[in-house]
Amino acid sequence: MSSSESFAPTCPAVVHTKPMARSAAASDPVDDFFGLARTPSHIHDTRSACDVPPPYVDAPEYLLRAREPETLAMYLFKFGFLFPPFWLLGVVILLSPLRAPPPDTTPGAWLPEKTDAERQLIIKRLRTVELKWARRCLFALIALIHVIIAVVIGVVTWQALHN
Repeated sequence: MSSSESFAPTCPAVVHTKPMARSAAASDPVDDFFGLARTPSHIHDTRSACDVPPPYVDAPEYLLRAREPETLAMYLFKFGFLFPPFWLLGVVILLSPLRAPPPDTTPGAWLPEKTDAERQLIIKRLRTVELKWARRCLFALIALIHVIIAVVIGVVTWQALHN
């Protein structure tokens, strides 16, 4: 076989089967109860062995969920479980404005290939996600403070009752 010839797989021969005779032994009471008809088409796959799956197509846009951008507040929230002062830094983000760096034509500028409208849209999306995670930092910090207060009150009450 030369390098210019290509190999194409061939379909196997179709196998014909005899229809099964319905007997009392082949009858399943559960299938009979639910009304499953026992016919050869239900028992044997009648598709050809050469049926090709449909071609791959991208999922429709409404099925795709855009990934949320990773932000500093998200990392501060997650790592706050290891070091709670990070939650305090996350709360500071609620008070700080998020601005895009000035557009430059120098290499390494922030998104030089985007238009100003596209950059503003990206900033708006980033700010929305950043505020969401900063609020989570605030709620986690409030919950931590409440837990600390409850523990202190519990310990003081226990000490007062046992002295």
